[in-house]
Amino acid sequence: MILVSLLIVYILFIWLQGWIYRRYWSQNLDVKLRFSTPTGVEGGTIRLTEQITSRKILPLPWLTVKFQVSRFLVFPDNLHATISDDYYREDLFSLGIYQRINRNLTVLLNKRGYYTIKSIDLVSSDLLLTSKLVSHMTSQSVLTVCPRLISREDLLIPYRQLIGQVLTRQSLLPDPFEFRTIREYQGFDNLRSINWMATARTGQLKVNVHEATASREIRILLNVEPDGTFYDELLIEDEIRIAASICTYAAEDGVSCSLCSNAPDILTGERVDVAAGQSIQHIQQIQEQLGRLDLSRPAVSFTGILDQVPQPRMNEPVLLLISLNCSSELCRKWDSCLDLGYKGTWIVPRFPAWQTRIPETENPVFFWEVRPNGS
Repeated sequence: MILVSLLIVYILFIWLQGWIYRRYWSQNLDVKLRFSTPTGVEGGTIRLTEQITSRKILPLPWLTVKFQVSRFLVFPDNLHATISDDYYREDLFSLGIYQRINRNLTVLLNKRGYYTIKSIDLVSSDLLLTSKLVSHMTSQSVLTVCPRLISREDLLIPYRQLIGQVLTRQSLLPDPFEFRTIREYQGFDNLRSINWMATARTGQLKVNVHEATASREIRILLNVEPDGTFYDELLIEDEIRIAASICTYAAEDGVSCSLCSNAPDILTGERVDVAAGQSIQHIQQIQEQLGRLDLSRPAVSFTGILDQVPQPRMNEPVLLLISLNCSSELCRKWDSCLDLGYKGTWIVPRFPAWQTRIPETENPVFFWEVRPNGS
């Protein structure tokens, strides 16, 4: 009789604890996965924090947290992980009563892009391991990996040429709002620059002399179209790195930068167009925008963008075209832009040993050699 009673009690205990766990195991259980920073730089490292909080008297002898992220986010320890199209990881925890556990994981940022934590699954059981308990959670944490910068030394030749065009254009364009001095009239002076009050006072024609225009700007035209059927993502990624580097170094040297690309933003789906600026916040905006370029979607035709370039005014920017594509149509549109009066340079990325098409243009072209392991 005693054995029967004990057996009944044991069965009731198994059923009761199983019922309690099935009903309450996930209540007041909070699992947060978040990146240590919203932005990072390609090739750098950040931390991913797993925070598990249990606000109940029900202990969890074991809790497995499974999550899925892009395979381009690399975890050096590589524990309990499976890598295929994505990175799948499982981490084991044991939670007592009213306990919080924080675990920091180092993450290597292997590639530029916009990343989310795609899914979080929780797996546990009751005290006697008689049933499997599963729940699903989401994370709002996102990470934008900006392109890494190419060193100034490597970019020295095209960058000097570009800055030289900016300074040459600046010296040729007087700023009507920046007065410098008054001097005697010469035959090449514009009649509108005559200072009539100074002329009346001295009895000789005098003209106003203005400072050179303070507007110094580079407009980067980033074309991610392949050259015909030839497509190599490494070359396109290096185009993006060049754009990021030129923007950063120009801003450091006091030159404003704007950006136009035919690649869509992964969040909005719209092609990218960022106005000119040179502040730290502006450069960060451009870096993040380049990080969010989505190369998996088709890009709009870049010739259509060149068709929309307006007639140059006195303070129009110097143009920098970065394009692997060297089609005849693109060359013709580019030459038409420069014939309007713009100054510009074209950078073409290519592999050193590959025979690639050369742009059919008489305007400045610089070939950027991309090493297979990156620039």
